[in-house]
This record gives sequence, structure tokens and C-alpha cells, in this order.
Amino acid sequence: MLVLFALSLVVLLAFAGLAFDVGRFYSERRFLQNAADAAALAAANALIRGETTANAESEARDVLTRNLAGDPTGRPAALPPATPEYESGYAGDPTHLSNGILITGSDVRVAIQNPVDFTFGRVIGLSSTDIGAHAKAAWTGNMLPVAVRRFVRAPGPSGATTCTNDQTNFMDFFATADTACLGTDTNGALRTAPSGGSAFDPVTPGGDTSEHGPIVTILGQGAQPDNGADFRGFIALDIRNFATSSSQLYYNEVTSGTNSNTLKAMEAGWITAGGYPGPMFPPVIAPPDANDQVGIMSGNATGIAIDEVNNRFATGDEVLVAVYPGSTMAIPDFSLSPPGTVTLPTNGTLANAGTLKVSRNQAFTGTVTLSTLPDSLDPQNPMVTGTLQGGSSPITYTPNPVTPSLGSGTNVSMTNMTTSGAPDGIYTLWIQGQAGSPYLTVKKVPFPVQVGTVSRDFTLTSSSSVQTAVNAGDTVSFTLNLKRTGPAFGSAVSLSVDTPLPSGTGTVTLTPSSVTPTSGNGTDSNLSINTGTMAPGMYQFVVRATGLNGDTPQHKVTHLMPLTVYVGTGSSGANQEYLDITGFAVMRITYMDGNHVDAYAITPVIADMNDPQLRRGQVAKLVPWD
Repeated sequence: MLVLFALSLVVLLAFAGLAFDVGRFYSERRFLQNAADAAALAAANALIRGETTANAESEARDVLTRNLAGDPTGRPAALPPATPEYESGYAGDPTHLSNGILITGSDVRVAIQNPVDFTFGRVIGLSSTDIGAHAKAAWTGNMLPVAVRRFVRAPGPSGATTCTNDQTNFMDFFATADTACLGTDTNGALRTAPSGGSAFDPVTPGGDTSEHGPIVTILGQGAQPDNGADFRGFIALDIRNFATSSSQLYYNEVTSGTNSNTLKAMEAGWITAGGYPGPMFPPVIAPPDANDQVGIMSGNATGIAIDEVNNRFATGDEVLVAVYPGSTMAIPDFSLSPPGTVTLPTNGTLANAGTLKVSRNQAFTGTVTLSTLPDSLDPQNPMVTGTLQGGSSPITYTPNPVTPSLGSGTNVSMTNMTTSGAPDGIYTLWIQGQAGSPYLTVKKVPFPVQVGTVSRDFTLTSSSSVQTAVNAGDTVSFTLNLKRTGPAFGSAVSLSVDTPLPSGTGTVTLTPSSVTPTSGNGTDSNLSINTGTMAPGMYQFVVRATGLNGDTPQHKVTHLMPLTVYVGTGSSGANQEYLDITGFAVMRITYMDGNHVDAYAITPVIADMNDPQLRRGQVAKLVPWD
């Protein structure tokens, strides 16, 4: 028994000694890891402050010196060698750095080692082992989901010789405040790029205007683009690529069915969490391609982003933002603006029936072919009865096809409308536009046609033309308004929604469905549409208002109004309109409240996210080694 006990005691003591030594090794490993983490962050923060690589490495070594002095083994680790060392067979591979400090354009790596002696392990012939730790810090995050206009009132020039931050004239927000109004959007030779500027002065916001950009609103009321879109600076960085209606790319668990409320909450959460998690943008090219396109949030969604900026930042803080030229974009598209009421004789030809405008957004490059459609649900419609002659082509459009233009659009003449025995009244015709490039698009808009003399009419309007159902099954509402024009209309006007309804539509109600138009503010009716089991997408509903007026004899009056409903799709919040991102910049916040955030540029617009000038708007973070 004594022999067995003696032998067992040796084994027990060996295991106890091994456990003691392993505990020391784990303690040393944790100690070295803390030191490596601190050194990597120190070097990264030095680079963010604009210091040189040599200064950043020196700061990392200073931090290591202070941290390693209290080594729990009693033998402080040596500082890493000046020339980085790598694992055997992997020379020059950053992921196999074994001992050293390695600083690249995108990250800082610190690897340290310390030999630790065995205590009880010596009994079985073990003397020492190298304990190592490594840490990697990067500054690739922290970009806010905010896009800032580069230009206002482009193309310029403003005509001014001195700049007074008058944003009603041409300005480049990413030039120094005293040169921002000079030149044009394509010629910046007279402008100077902003730099860090003077230290932020809370008493005199703006500091030295010769160094930084003008103070501008970057988020909220006042951040609207020149083209008047419903956009206030809040973008959806995780929805990109708008080359076509089906080309969007989605990141961070966003899908085409993500509703706008979920999307805006997710985006706003990244402001507090430390910025957009990526994937980041490749270097921006000119002209922008689809990889540079991001979705925009509506102005109504911006409040949550402003709140998060107020929670995280203070005046004087520096932030990294995306930059766009100054106008919102849309998927290649065109629009039709019909004429007002066209008045036709009962018999005869109207040589000039008015003017139609066809416009496009910046992405559209094709032509539009125009045609005329009847109101097929009205059996008395003159195009249905044939009293508007010309069959399927009762109107001559010139030119046709038409090449749309930007802005107010291209004028198209409408001529040669001929009637033969058409009954007096007010009817509706549709103008249809079809484009085959860059992809097939068909649109139609109604316009009223008055035949003969009709003195009593009404207008049909809606509080909005678009409503969004966040999820299928939700109910959306429109407030319709009927207002008489001229003398009292006469009998009540009947309201209905044209059928067939889109597949899956639930209950549709109009309250009231019979309305007598009045003068002044008119008379309201509420349209309620339950989206039932409708698939995600965009749908059109056509409201029909028809009645007999008080003329003698009475005349039939019909007006149509199309309304759009988005169901369960991000289209309603972010993937119909977008921005072309042309670069990135760092700005310094000067003012914040619940309505807007103001800042000025302290860097020019930079195409490459890895440019060292952008580091000062980022935060150093520990990231995975591989």
C-alpha cells in the first residue's frame, strides 16, 4: 500500500503541478492580450488624429511598456522587435504575424510574446513555453447613414466675388467657406478644399472660415435637395444598386419586403451602435455606377435619425458622411402631364386640343410612344360610341414617339380631334405612354373632355395620391374631396372604385359613396382599402365620380382619379428613389436640436473610403484577427 501510495502521489503531484502551471499560462495570456488590445487601439487612435505611422507605432510601444510592467509572472515581456516576425513559412503574411507591430492603410496589428517558466512541470522535464497574444484594430466603421449635398443651385456660377454662406446662390459645401460660391459644379479651380479648420468654438461656431466649409444642415429640415424631393439626408445604406427596378442589392438582413418603419429603425440604430457595419463602398468612380447608388428615406422618417445623433454626439464632434451631388434620382422613369379640360364641339374638328408634357428623370434615356385609350367602363364615352372619330387614334400627337426632357418636360401638341354627333357632357379619356428602353414601362393618365356647352362641373382631388400598407392585411385611407365649379352641381355624385380590383384586395369602402359637391372647401368622402392577402408590390386603384348635373337639359359628368398603394415593400420607403454617392467626407457638428443637425466640412470629398483623411471621422475598434 505504501508503494502504491507513493506512486500515486507522484502522479497526483504531477497533475497538480501541471494545473498550477496551466493556470499561470492562462493568466499570462490574458495579461498579454489586454496589453496588445490597448496598444493596437492606441496606434489606431493616433492615426485617426492624423499622426504619422512612426508616431502611431511609438505610441503603441509606450502603451505596451506601461502595461507590461506589471506582468503577473514577475518577468515583463520584451517589446516587439522593430522588424516584424512571422510564423515559419508565412513571411510577410499579416495574419501570421507572431511578434511585432504592423500598420497598414486599413488596420493596426500588434503581436507580442513572453517565455514563461514551468514550475512543477520541471519535474517531468519541461522548462518554459512561449505565451503569445495578438490584437487587430481598424477604423472601417462609423459611417453614418447620412448623405450630404455637395452643391446647391448648380451649375453656377453665382456671380458673387465674396462668399457669405448665401445658400440661395450656387455653393459647394465641400470647399472653404470663403471660396464655396466661386466657380461651377464642373469647374472648381477657384475653390479651395477644406481642412481641419480651427478648434471648434462653442461661442463662435465656425471658427476660422478660411479653413473649413460653410455651415450647412446635413440632417432634417433644411437638408432638402434642389429638386425638392421628400428627402432630408437620411439614407438606407443597406439598399443599393438602382440600375433597374429589379436590380437592388440588400444587406444586413434587409429584403425587398422590409417595410419602411423597420428599415428606418434599423438604420437609426446604427448611429448609436457605432455606424454602418458594412459592407463598405469600393472606391467611387465617375460617372457613378450602380454600385454607388443607395436608397433614401422619406423626410417623415428622419426624426428618429436626428434623435439618435443627439443621443450619441455633441457639438464639436466629427462624423463621417456620404456625399451626393445635390439632387435625388429615380429608377429610369418618365412621367406624363396631361392638359386641362379639352372642350370639343358636338360636331366638327378641334385643330388644337392643347399640349401634353412628357418628362423624364436623369436615368431615363429612351423614347415614349403615345396613344389614346377610352374610359371603357362608361358606355356613353364618345370614344366608346365612336362619336369621337379616329378609332383607336382620335388624337394626333406631335412628336410621337417623343424624347422626354428633364425638368418640366418636352411639349407634345395634341391636334385634330373630330366629333360627329357626340352627346354633350364631360367624359374622361386616357393618355398612354409606352417606353421600351431601358425596360418596358407603360403609364397612363386621365384627362377630362367636355363636349358641347356644360356649365356645371366639379373637381375630384385626394389628400394624397400614394399610401403605404406596411404589411399585407393593413388598411390604408384616402380623403377624397369634391368641390363644385360654377353654379350648384345638381344631383349627388356617385363614388366608386373601378373593377376588377387587384388580386387579393380586401374590403374597399367609400363613406359616403354619394356626395353633393359644395363650394368653398368642398365635401369630403373617405376611401378605405384593406390590403387583404395582396402580395408585396405597387398597385393602382381608380376612383370614379359620376353624376347628372343641374343644367337644362342635364348632362352627365364623369371624372377619374388614379391612386397608388404600396403593400409590404421597401419600395414605399427606399427603393424607388435613390442617390448617386460621389464620395465621402468628414464634417464637424456645430448645432443640433430636435429638428435638424448642422455641420461644416473639414475634408474635401474623397472617393476612397480607405483614404487617411477620412480616419478622423471614424472610431478605432478591435476587430477579428483574420
